[in-house]
Amino acid sequence: MLALALAIGTLGLAAPAQAAAPGTIVGQLTDGGQPVHGASVQATAVDGEGWGYTTTDETGHYQLADLPAGAYRVYFDVSGRPGQYAYGTVDYYAAASITVPAGGQVTVDDALLPTGTITGTFRDRSGNPVPSLYVRADSPDGDSVSAYTDQDGRYTLRVLPGSYRVLFEVSSGAYQYAPGKIGHETASVYPVAVGQTVTVDDTLLPSGSVAGRFVDRAGAGIADVQVSVQSDAGPYYSAMTDAAGDYRIDGVFESDDYRVSFYSWERNFEQHAYGKLDRADATAFTVTADAVTRVDDTLLPTGTVHLTVTDAVTGAPIPAFWGEVGMIHADGVDGSLTLEGVTAGAQRYYVSAEGYLGAARTGVVVAEGVTTEIAVALSPVAKVTTTVVDAKTGAPVEGFCVQPIVPTGLAIGTGCAESDSAGKVVIDWLAAGTYQLFAYKLPNSQNPTPYGAQWVTADGGTGTQTLAAVITAVPGQTVAAPTVKLDRRGTVTGKIRAADGTPAKKAYVGFGNFHYHSGDGGINFPAAADGAYSVDFLGPYLWPLHFYAQDHAPQWSGNSGGRSGATKVKVRAGKTVVYDIQLLKGTKVTVNAPDSGAFVAYHAATGETSGSCSGWPAMSCDMLVLGPQKVRFKIWGNEEDFWYGGADFATATSVNIPATGTLTVNVTR
Repeated sequence: MLALALAIGTLGLAAPAQAAAPGTIVGQLTDGGQPVHGASVQATAVDGEGWGYTTTDETGHYQLADLPAGAYRVYFDVSGRPGQYAYGTVDYYAAASITVPAGGQVTVDDALLPTGTITGTFRDRSGNPVPSLYVRADSPDGDSVSAYTDQDGRYTLRVLPGSYRVLFEVSSGAYQYAPGKIGHETASVYPVAVGQTVTVDDTLLPSGSVAGRFVDRAGAGIADVQVSVQSDAGPYYSAMTDAAGDYRIDGVFESDDYRVSFYSWERNFEQHAYGKLDRADATAFTVTADAVTRVDDTLLPTGTVHLTVTDAVTGAPIPAFWGEVGMIHADGVDGSLTLEGVTAGAQRYYVSAEGYLGAARTGVVVAEGVTTEIAVALSPVAKVTTTVVDAKTGAPVEGFCVQPIVPTGLAIGTGCAESDSAGKVVIDWLAAGTYQLFAYKLPNSQNPTPYGAQWVTADGGTGTQTLAAVITAVPGQTVAAPTVKLDRRGTVTGKIRAADGTPAKKAYVGFGNFHYHSGDGGINFPAAADGAYSVDFLGPYLWPLHFYAQDHAPQWSGNSGGRSGATKVKVRAGKTVVYDIQLLKGTKVTVNAPDSGAFVAYHAATGETSGSCSGWPAMSCDMLVLGPQKVRFKIWGNEEDFWYGGADFATATSVNIPATGTLTVNVTR
């Protein structure tokens, strides 16, 4: 036993590996040199799951203990004024990355940003103050500050210098904007400077009521149906029908564009007065002050749908699947499914099965009292396999992300398959078509990697997508892609300057397009307040860099509108290279569309984002696009997504963006 103990001690095997000791962030928050008491302080790991929360004491001091070692952003939140990140910024991307050492302590002091003040009183129609009312000031950049009115109806908001719209939530989901407007677009804009106090009083708008009864086909009232009343300008009201099917909603602002909807999850239906499936086809109702607008409606008739589901390659029935038509859904077996109680009219169906691509279609007409037959052929998924290895040693690399990307899709960061302990990767969800592989792993303090990202070539890696191998995926088949041979990563640093030479605001270097519904996509490396950025996940190849910044068009290194003309930055393994850029402003493009939502311009040849803006709720907005280039527009709409002039990217209309001047584009479906 003694010999064994000596041997273990000599080999260093007696002591198990110890987890790194946690660290601490301490600091003080001040306002004009005075301590801030009761401010919320939150530290969130830049990568990993580290998190801490506390409040400042009477001296403005705080302590966040037991934080796993790593990089953090620190956020301060003070009631009635804008929250901010250390050091002195409201922009997450410009926030400092604070390194917490294992077993150590780091000090993060900060001072609240200088502000102006918006204050006022909100009263009802009789002139009485309204207490406990939610008030918010919104800036065009999306920053907001909120508070509640006191017993005298007064409120005070400390805001950063800028321009603001002020809104009041007079009931759940119903807002009015100062002075006395129900729509964001018609609201007044109030400029506020540092140290300035702007008074914004308002009075409750006149309102009426909407009431009615919802009944079944036999005329009997239906209980527990959710009724919503919504204006295109924004106000939204809701109620539930009672046991007799009756409902009443009071306090509805005057307007002539309300639409009334009826919904029940338990009964599986949604319809819009009068008797429409699509809200766009619904009747518009006028609400006037101190009057009741009556909206009755009757449950739409139903029909039956029979789905026949087969394999698109073999024609054989699919043994098990899931089907939905309208709001009715169930599991199907042996290629057959009957769904009863489907609301009659133009409906949408969706069918899915394991090992197959889902199928969806709109405009399928369901007839009352009869069975509608729908035949669906599901395509088997195509599979792609590969192996991830060290380029020099050939050793397998575990946990590296390999993502198949449609050449013009650029959905980097929206999903991938990771390599297993043997370096094997199986991608088993693809539709038929051509793909290129992008392999990457973002370095982080919890699980660092020495390897850099790459587009996968036939025998190595590249930073240029057009040089990447093209893989053709075939339904029901497995295709072997080239081996992913990883090289060591390097770093690119530099500064992003605005067109006027100052540090660019809300700037970052981006890889991949953002998905405007899921929120996924786009690997971003933010710049600090002084414009400094660092990208540390790229392999040692020539890379075009895509730059984004507030009030500037997206553009590539070398101030190019597209990747083909970009200046390529040479990344070197284990080294740091510097690339600075002064951005060009870009061409102002006004986009008008038949729906509100996110309006995006994509480069017509390669598909990367060339400009975007929010067209809500006005169905119009301005974006900056760097010309000259050709782009294709997609509307990520509230009702549906569509491309301008085509069914998809490949068939959409190409629009020429001039290098100077302005341009108006009227998008149609």
